[in-house]
Amino acid sequence: MKKILGTGVALALMAGTAFAADMPVKAPYLKAAASPVWDIAIGGSIASDYNFRGVSQSDRGVSPAAYFELQYNTSLGQIYVGLGALGVDFDTAFGFSNPASEVDIYAGWRKTFGALAVDVGYIYYWYPQEAFNTDWAEVYAKLAWTVTPSLTIGGAVYYTPDLLNLQLANGGNDVSATYVEATAKWVTPWTSNGIGSFISGGIGYWDIERAAFHTSDPSYMYYNVGFAFTYKALTLDFRFHDTDMNVAECASFLNTAVGNRASTKYCSDTFIVKLSFDTLLSNIKN
Repeated sequence: MKKILGTGVALALMAGTAFAADMPVKAPYLKAAASPVWDIAIGGSIASDYNFRGVSQSDRGVSPAAYFELQYNTSLGQIYVGLGALGVDFDTAFGFSNPASEVDIYAGWRKTFGALAVDVGYIYYWYPQEAFNTDWAEVYAKLAWTVTPSLTIGGAVYYTPDLLNLQLANGGNDVSATYVEATAKWVTPWTSNGIGSFISGGIGYWDIERAAFHTSDPSYMYYNVGFAFTYKALTLDFRFHDTDMNVAECASFLNTAVGNRASTKYCSDTFIVKLSFDTLLSNIKN
């Protein structure tokens, strides 16, 4: 929205990790055997489409991304601050200007308690060079439970009190939204010449207050499932994404006409291929 509801959905609502939820905050970077007090996580990717919570942010086109994250490790957990950028392509017909990119600025705290990992933080979605302000922010909390060395399940909640600076249908107050999701990841036993693989997926629900332009409830369900190959710091991911929105609901969500190209494509099922690189400065030094 995020832009599209915002970057993830600007379009969407109308338009994102952390890159917008899809990027630095979620980056599967490699961890050093012994974490230094200070470290830096870096990474980048190229994807056949930038999909944020089921909605295309790059007009179903290729989207590059990169991020930088400063980490401070203590006995009380890890404090992190990061900056990421992703390529976006928004159709201005939806009433949103087409920014140069999406920039995610985020910070938070991570801590592992045995098999339980906790991550809480804040992310700001900035769209430089847009004609009018649709920037927005979320706070989030995520949990991950290592059931076995190969299987991890998790859950997360994201909340914003002001989505894309939209106004409620009854006027006055800002539009708030809460996104909840459940995830699972299984690292397969298959390996060959240093190449590994995993299967993962997630299902979520975005509860969004109705903005003035919505002709129906904008809330919807989103899910994804896919498999990936890993080699050192590289990950090649093949993933299917879909929502439960029909064409009319997508048109309302995007503030466009039923039958418009975006209403028939942007919220519909899609298959995305993504190649990413994630590592830590301490790993490179070692």
